[in-house]
Amino acid sequence: MDAQLKAELKQSIEASIRRFFQRKKVKVTHVLDLIFPVERRIRSLIGGLETSLGTTVWEPVAKVLAKANDFTIEDRKLLMPEPFPQVLSEAIDKLRRLRESKSTWISMDECVEQMRNAAQRIDRSNLSYIAPPAGKGVDVYLSKDGREYVFDIKTVQPNQGDGLKFNSQLLEWYAYRLCQDPSANFEARIAFPFNPYSDDWWNHQGKRAYPLEKGKDAWVQDEFWDFCSGHSNTWVDILHVFEQLGQENFGEQFNDIFYPR
Repeated sequence: MDAQLKAELKQSIEASIRRFFQRKKVKVTHVLDLIFPVERRIRSLIGGLETSLGTTVWEPVAKVLAKANDFTIEDRKLLMPEPFPQVLSEAIDKLRRLRESKSTWISMDECVEQMRNAAQRIDRSNLSYIAPPAGKGVDVYLSKDGREYVFDIKTVQPNQGDGLKFNSQLLEWYAYRLCQDPSANFEARIAFPFNPYSDDWWNHQGKRAYPLEKGKDAWVQDEFWDFCSGHSNTWVDILHVFEQLGQENFGEQFNDIFYPR
């Protein structure tokens, strides 16, 4: 990664963190505030940043990398049809059940083909398209060379059962797009931005990510970042930016938030 792109990444991360802490207030009170007021305040603020890293930091970073790699950053939303066609609703229910059972599991590629065939039978004359419900939207929407790619950036330590939710979300996204255009070159994935383990992320979280397919429905760390950047080992470069910010004591400018007088 060249120096200019690293500088853009650094600027993006700095700006994202500043925006998060701008006029930030700790509103929730807790009995432990009476014993550990400073520690509780710091935990609340840092915990909020950790929880929102996907939209606060990772999403802007992905867009900086993708733009430098000649992707188009799509401002449009992935819209859902209204009313939702019954043929697609039935297809989603069927495919969801197939993928949730280990005895009947099928690949997402096979699911897409079945939904594409179902979408071709839809009468679109009375359809309109609206924003999906909260929590169903896309974090990053890219396009390049006639293909579209959408991602949802998730926590690297999902809860039990989250894989079922992720599976449903991917199926719904394919249904949304194929309903508009059954011939669309469209790919949807879940992105886990980094691997906190010393070995394969899937060894630790694969059961919770089920029925997602490794390297296909979900990308971990460099699978996602290298796709965005077009380079190898992008995560190392991202880490170097965070290390540089630490060496420059970037966090000290927020001391008045963490330690108010």
